This record gives sequence, structure tokens and C-alpha cells, in this order.
Amino acid sequence: MEHPEQLSPQAYPASAGSVTRGISLASQRPSRRALVAGMGLMAAAAGGAAAPDDASAAGQTAPGGKSFRSWLVGTWMMESFTSTDDKGVVTDAMGSGALGVISYSADGWMSVQIMRPGRKPFAVPDLDGGTPEETIQAARTFFAYAGPFEVDEEKAIVYHNLQFSFMPNWIGGRQKRYIKAEGDDVLELSGDPVLIGGKTQVTRLRWKRRKA
Repeated sequence: MEHPEQLSPQAYPASAGSVTRGISLASQRPSRRALVAGMGLMAAAAGGAAAPDDASAAGQTAPGGKSFRSWLVGTWMMESFTSTDDKGVVTDAMGSGALGVISYSADGWMSVQIMRPGRKPFAVPDLDGGTPEETIQAARTFFAYAGPFEVDEEKAIVYHNLQFSFMPNWIGGRQKRYIKAEGDDVLELSGDPVLIGGKTQVTRLRWKRRKA
């Protein structure tokens, strides 16, 4: 959240009253900058920004009469990862078909991993065998972090407290996510609006509960 990198998505303009999905230039040529911005991890830097209308879930209750903390427990597979700008243009933050998994445990820990599809394998299948170019490409197409989580039940917000992170700068940081439940098996996490590439944008990650 505290990182100042930006993404300038190039998406098809939305016509009046419509929302158009486009693929950003950065998602066609993935970069670390695209991933950082797409994750919405700069949200804390926009202190004082209002919550996105559809993500502000104060008064919302978790399905089945549970607390949000207990409802979140489990493994969730990512269905979409998008960024919506102030004109209603929706961009796939890591390109079409991005893959991800987020897990919340009963003992209060979470972890998340997200990657682009079709990542190229190293020519030599060895952890130390990648060329500099292969290593850079692998790093640019993957992201992960983990740590304890807390839930504000009244405001329907989950906080991820990072003790591990692919990006070292974020270790010790805190990620704020608004919770939106759709039935018992669909979870949407979103961040505060943030200025990216001169546009106010909101990132949303949609997850489906993995059945045992």
C-alpha cells in the first residue's frame, strides 16, 4: 500500500451508461509496476479517501449468522481481479485468466498467491538455474504475502498484517480490504479508491470458496 508505483491502463473507452472491459498495455506486457498497481496495495497512501460505495459494507452481516472472521475461514480460488476507473472502465489487472488462491485459517493467519497464466518455465529446471531474464520474468508474473489477519465485524473490513511478502518493502505493513459476501460461497475483497495514472481506481478481487 505504501509503494508509490503507478499503472496507466489503456482500455477501451466506455460508452455512456455502459461499462467496457479492456486489457491494459501493462497486462499485455506484464511489469512489476502493473502488478503493484493492480493489487491496489497503495490504498493506504490515499488516507481519508472514502470507501467505494459498493464495498462499504457497514451493517452487512456474514452468511449463516456467522461472524465474518469465522465465515472467511477456508480456501478461496480467484475468479477475477479487476480495476475500475472513475469512468467505469474495467481492466483485468493481471491480464485475462489470472490465477490466485487466498486462505484464512481458524488460528488467525492468512496467505495469498496470485500469478499470470502461462508462465514460462526456466530452460534449466533448477531454482538457481534461471537466467537473469527468466528470473525477472518469473518475478514479474507472481505475487504473494502472508501474516495474521483481523476483522472489524461492524464495518465488514479485514486487515492483513504482513509478516511475509514477495516484495520486501511491504513486510510489517497492513492491508485493508472491504468484505462483500454473495451467498455462502462468493467473496469480494476491494480496497479504497486510489489515484493510478491520473485516474481514481478501485481494485476488486472476486473469490469462490473451494469445496473439500
